[in-house]
Amino acid sequence: MKGANLTDDTLNEVLEGAVLTYGEERVDNPPWQLVEQVKGAGTRFWLDVTGADEPDVQHLTDLFNLHPEVLTDTTTFGQRARVAEYEGYVMVVVYGAEADLTSDLVELHTYVLPHGVLTVRQVKFGPLDEVHLVPPVRLTGGSTTVPALLTRILSTMVATFADALEVVDKELEEIEQDILERPDKSQMERLVRQVRPRMSEMRRAVEPIRALVGISRFVVSDTLPEMDDDMRRHLRDLATDLAYVGDQLEAERDRLAAVMDVYMNEVNNRQNAIMKQVAVVSTIFLPLTFITGYFGQNFAWMTDELIPTRVSWLLLGVLLYLGVVTMTVALIRHRRWFND
Repeated sequence: MKGANLTDDTLNEVLEGAVLTYGEERVDNPPWQLVEQVKGAGTRFWLDVTGADEPDVQHLTDLFNLHPEVLTDTTTFGQRARVAEYEGYVMVVVYGAEADLTSDLVELHTYVLPHGVLTVRQVKFGPLDEVHLVPPVRLTGGSTTVPALLTRILSTMVATFADALEVVDKELEEIEQDILERPDKSQMERLVRQVRPRMSEMRRAVEPIRALVGISRFVVSDTLPEMDDDMRRHLRDLATDLAYVGDQLEAERDRLAAVMDVYMNEVNNRQNAIMKQVAVVSTIFLPLTFITGYFGQNFAWMTDELIPTRVSWLLLGVLLYLGVVTMTVALIRHRRWFND
């Protein structure tokens, strides 16, 4: 069992998959007793929980006096990005993005408490795990504040979208080059099945939190006792990061539409080229068909006097056809129908 009630016989049980940073200390898989002591002492802390099961979430809900619906929210992931204010704390649901086009977004539930931050997620996430490599004194030391810690966590999640969008941009550039060389269905499949769903997924994750960031600044300001001008500056920087990611997302959406237009134009150009080739061949054979039909008529003078001679066969059956083909090709070249 990963967690249990804090009774005398379970004091040594640990919160598996969690990292507790408090003061100048960091503890992996912290004992529940230590978590309770840090919370009771009013020490600034960050408890980052990965892969919590329902008993663990129930235990956290009881320990930090969270709203009962937290149990449902945090055991059932897949929520929209949002900011919710409760009595004594604020819940922020944000997402992060892996650079891989095929990976799912990482959902993070963040609970902003008066003396610390509780984060809960289902899976490991490299960018957020790297924050734990920062010396604890810089995260929860005496000179830091809860808003500063919150801003670092949220900025880390937001920054992953910029990196993911760089991968999308390179993918679009590669697809565009392939299209210009030789368009085929595989390029459209990459656009429709990989790039466009990824863009839509990131848009659904970024736009709500971007719209709510202004509200969340005021909500956090009202909830936390240590807000000052410097901390408000940190939150404004977060809003700036979100605005940058939002603008970059819009730019990539425009580029996606442009690349799809390039594909359609190239396909149309190839079809037009094929139709031009068919038209050129038809133009060459059109006068030949007329000549054949004319001299194929069964008039007595034509069949008895003109056609039977060897000279007429040479003039009408060989030289006339060669002359017509030569003149037709010369006309086509003069009109530059063979260009492109």
